[in-house]
Amino acid sequence: METGDYLPLARAAALVYGRLFPHERVKDSKTLDVLAVAISAHVPICQQETEKSPVRTLEQQEIALGRFTRGAARLEVPGRPPLRFLLVPRAALYAAMDTIVDEPILRTCRRPPPACSSATAA
Repeated sequence: METGDYLPLARAAALVYGRLFPHERVKDSKTLDVLAVAISAHVPICQQETEKSPVRTLEQQEIALGRFTRGAARLEVPGRPPLRFLLVPRAALYAAMDTIVDEPILRTCRRPPPACSSATAA
C-alpha cells in the first residue's frame, strides 16, 4: 500500500467522533483515545516511523498491552517508548465505519443533541 492509502489514527478517531457526536465542534481527547480502541477492534493499526520507513501492522497483543493517549496520537506501552505515527488503512476504516459507530458500548456514550433555547419560553 502507498502512504496515501492510510489515515492517521487520530484523524480516523476524529471521523468516528464526528459520526457519533455531529453537533459537537470540540473533540474531547480522552474520547478520541477510547474511539481508537473501538477502531482497533475492527481495523488494523499500523505505524510508520518516518516517511521513508515501511509501514508495519501492530499485533493485537501489542495494542492490548498499551493504551492510546493524546487524542489517539500515541500508543503507550509500559517499559518502552510510546509508539507514534499511528495509521489505519483508509479503505478498511471506511468499510468498518458503520460497524464501529454502531458498537453497543459506544451507543451508551452518545450524548443527546444540545437543547434549543427559546427567549420566549415561559
